Amino acid sequence: MKNEIMIDINKVELLIFDMDGTLFRSDKANFEAIKKALLGLEWDVSITEDDVKKYLGEVSEKFYREILPPDKFSQKEEFKKRTREQYATMISNYGEIFLGVLETLKILKERGYKLVLCTNASVKYFNVAVSFLGVKDYFDYMECVQENNLTKSELVKKIQSQFPASKSAIVGDRIHDIEAAKENDALSIGVLYGYGGKEPEQADIVINNFPELLNIFDRRLFIFEDILKKIKRKKDETKAFVIGITGIDTSGKTKFAEAFEKFLTFKNYKTQIINLDDFHNPQKIRYAEINQADNYYNKSFDIKTIVKKLLIPIHQKSNSSIKLNLLDLHTDQYDIEKEFIFDRNTIIIFEGVFLFRKEFSPYIDYKIFIDVSFRESKNRARVRDVPIYGEEVLKKYDEKYLPAQKKYLDEFSPLEVADLIIDNNNWEYPKIKKQAP
Repeated sequence: MKNEIMIDINKVELLIFDMDGTLFRSDKANFEAIKKALLGLEWDVSITEDDVKKYLGEVSEKFYREILPPDKFSQKEEFKKRTREQYATMISNYGEIFLGVLETLKILKERGYKLVLCTNASVKYFNVAVSFLGVKDYFDYMECVQENNLTKSELVKKIQSQFPASKSAIVGDRIHDIEAAKENDALSIGVLYGYGGKEPEQADIVINNFPELLNIFDRRLFIFEDILKKIKRKKDETKAFVIGITGIDTSGKTKFAEAFEKFLTFKNYKTQIINLDDFHNPQKIRYAEINQADNYYNKSFDIKTIVKKLLIPIHQKSNSSIKLNLLDLHTDQYDIEKEFIFDRNTIIIFEGVFLFRKEFSPYIDYKIFIDVSFRESKNRARVRDVPIYGEEVLKKYDEKYLPAQKKYLDEFSPLEVADLIIDNNNWEYPKIKKQAP
């Protein structure tokens, strides 16, 4: 981040993207098209790829005055026409989409953002490039400056008028992208891998690669900020604070916990994660009874060790370092040594299934339930587990995991127990479902 950001990132709903140097590596394609046009006109003009690159994303008039001899400038339109005739072939042969663009656009779309593409390019070039990139379906709106002779700033203003009440961000590699953001009360994000040299450094935020946008526009950040406010209000300064993050199988609780820890670390908080899955009982205990749902609920985890060795000391002591030998599921032996370190300033993130049960509940200061339907849980299992374990794993969901979860939820209803319930059926766009004051 470069400057003090006046716009709340969590309120941004509209993302406006530049094309060349942001989505698309086009310097080689443009150079070859121009070279071919000059060859056809038989003009003796010396030009390099660097000459082309420094003008990409700029208004084309500057470029023509730079490279065309004075006595040929009057034939500019013929030169432009011949160059455009080469676009389809040269973009197909030499164009290159930047790494991670398609995947990132897809996720941003799933997160509910409105996506817009706008550029200084000519209409023909724009259409050819968009077709080559295969990005049309990701964007809610697309337009280039040449279509209506607007400046980049004026075009941004027009776009904003079509998406009212949406705070916006402009992602680009040139100074005019940053200026357009400033003039339209938008967040500016400068890409350092494009054609603008040091120009992007003047943006509110800079990125080194396109997928970094997923860290900036993460729908969980608003929720994380809210949780942190609750921690600050509730925390006893004499001891660590324990957050319990739970949900049914495949709800996304582990990923949520890991992301929240990174968020806290970035904010310079001390953290310690406790994963319930590290505390499995040996096989002879986990599979002791015929009823697998009961085994899963009552026998899978070493609850006594977690409570006695970790939760009680955390609750009672201001600081400690505790080393435990944990079960290796592959060897069924206690081969793994893990250290848990905390002091009175630490935020403990306790993550796993069944955390609201009576053995754990008294030691959890803030309870979070990651909510998904049983149907969604099984759908995720089909995607995540079937490729590894085969179709047989789905039978376990029907006979073991989900029945155990039903028993647990009937006994400890999240609506009654949780401080925060998060609807995570769309894990790219989680939403607060219920929140305690």
